[in-house]
Amino acid sequence: MLRLNHSQLLKRNRLLLFFLPVVLIYLSILPLYAILSFFLCWLMTKTLTRKKITFRLIYVITVIINLYAYHNIFAAEFWIILLLLIVPLAIRYDKEKYHSLSLSIVSFITASIFIFKPSFFTTIFIFIWINFFLAIYINYKFNYQLKMNSVNWRRLIKFLTSAIFIVTIIFLIIPRFQVTLISNKNQKNDIGLQDTLNLQNDSFISTEKNEIYKIKIDGSLKKTPYWKVFVLSNYDNFEWSKNQKFSENIPKPINLDENYSYTIIKNKNISQKNLPVLGNYPIKSGVHKKKITVDGELILEKKLINQYTEVVINSSESIEVERTINYSHEKKSKLTQWAIDEYQKINDERDFIDFINNYFKNNFKYKINDLDLNKNNPIDSFFFEKKNGSCTHFASTMAHILRANDIPANVVIGYAGGEWNNFGKFMTIFSDNAHAWVEARINNQWVYVDPTSYVDSTGLNRIEFNFFDQNLNKSFVENISDYMSFLDITISKKIMNYGYSKKNSSQFLDYIEILLLISVPGFFILLIIYIFRNVKEFEFDPLNRLEKNYRQLLIKQGHKINPQNSLHIIEFSENTSPETKQKIRFINKKVLELKYGLNKNYSEIKAVTCLIKTELRDK
Repeated sequence: MLRLNHSQLLKRNRLLLFFLPVVLIYLSILPLYAILSFFLCWLMTKTLTRKKITFRLIYVITVIINLYAYHNIFAAEFWIILLLLIVPLAIRYDKEKYHSLSLSIVSFITASIFIFKPSFFTTIFIFIWINFFLAIYINYKFNYQLKMNSVNWRRLIKFLTSAIFIVTIIFLIIPRFQVTLISNKNQKNDIGLQDTLNLQNDSFISTEKNEIYKIKIDGSLKKTPYWKVFVLSNYDNFEWSKNQKFSENIPKPINLDENYSYTIIKNKNISQKNLPVLGNYPIKSGVHKKKITVDGELILEKKLINQYTEVVINSSESIEVERTINYSHEKKSKLTQWAIDEYQKINDERDFIDFINNYFKNNFKYKINDLDLNKNNPIDSFFFEKKNGSCTHFASTMAHILRANDIPANVVIGYAGGEWNNFGKFMTIFSDNAHAWVEARINNQWVYVDPTSYVDSTGLNRIEFNFFDQNLNKSFVENISDYMSFLDITISKKIMNYGYSKKNSSQFLDYIEILLLISVPGFFILLIIYIFRNVKEFEFDPLNRLEKNYRQLLIKQGHKINPQNSLHIIEFSENTSPETKQKIRFINKKVLELKYGLNKNYSEIKAVTCLIKTELRDK
């Protein structure tokens, strides 16, 4: 039976234990099996040390299973999982001559958190954590104990002051980009929705919760907000797609009961030019050049600089656009005849929509998995047989029913609801807020119709849309979280948007930024090298610093001494008194004893420094 000494166990595993905060952060990013595999690999490095063949076999199998389970080699998460599983192995077999291996891997994994959670507080956490980890690593590898009385605090303060000055200059000059050298073209970019909808392959819904937008709203909202991103007006063979035509952008006076002005203060999907439009109203964007499709989608002409670039959108003083009138639907479907027969009984557009919503409510349930629809005719299969489906099925079916009766209708893809932050007065929209609904022209007015909201989801695997409630009573912990999120967005905006608030985007300025991005860091690297080579405050060896400063003082007082010669070889100035000569010879002797003797402790160096100040500097 294996007996464990707890103190020894903690000491032997202190690196891995201190690595746990980073692992726990990745728990919200990586699959659970990857985190459990990390602990399994950690355990095996401690329990199977003597069974090398068994250990290697199980370890390799574990790594292969994890990589096969994730299988997307172009995703950053794939490589993080691989490196994460290597960490216990690297620390276990890290020999002295390879001592940088585990440190390099851990540092890379830690820095990679910025890929998934870039924020001000993430920066602070990593800065504090990596310094503690380095201290523990040095102690672990070299048994070095840092003693506070051995720190030259004066020199440290000077160094930090200079570093802060240099960093400030760099911050003011170097442009801030949010791009990577590796293209994300093939990487997973789950925003929860897509600009097409194929009923034969329902891949619309996102079950993950990734932050997409933070939107600050002027005024208050009285009902659940619907954020339109894509409008699918074209239909062909069970597939809905966008109309690629743009509006002429002709201003027309309109009267709206409700006008909204809101600002996108954070957009994590800056590669996507489509921006969310609140409600079914015409929109007007601020300084950013944009296009408006014939269906009212807002599309920027140029990608945003970074995710904190603010975009103001206003429904007042707006541009009216004509929605696409398209009656395409599955005419041979059994649902088409059913819809025509039911409408003839009612013969009123609004009453007919109410009837369909109630029909969904009484006969259908919400479900996103294991639908098993007939691929040859998924509409009829959903409506007459399964009676289970997601928002995409309800929205597309509703649009189909309306079009069968010559009522203009399109499928809208976007987000419903969001999480309200009462401190910052902004709403956070996540990928699991993704939703599909219908816009229909009723009595010559385009309105939103959401049949999914009427459907019973009890006991089924429905994504909760977390509908908006400004008066929601939150717990103390939730309020703390909201306040931290508010601070994060406030600080990050100031940092990332510095220098861009009044900038007009142009290709010429882009080239200037690239030039600065290349040249400015090079300039500061040369500047830092010069400072460290020529400024006496940055001589880290206290004895070398003492001798260097002492030689400079003698030369300044008129004495002649060759930098290559010993301090014994000195030509005194003409007016030097015998007493001063004696003091200089005595100090020379002390400096040389420190330089070539065995006793080189900090107290002796400090004593000679004080002697120079009292005996020579004041003279």
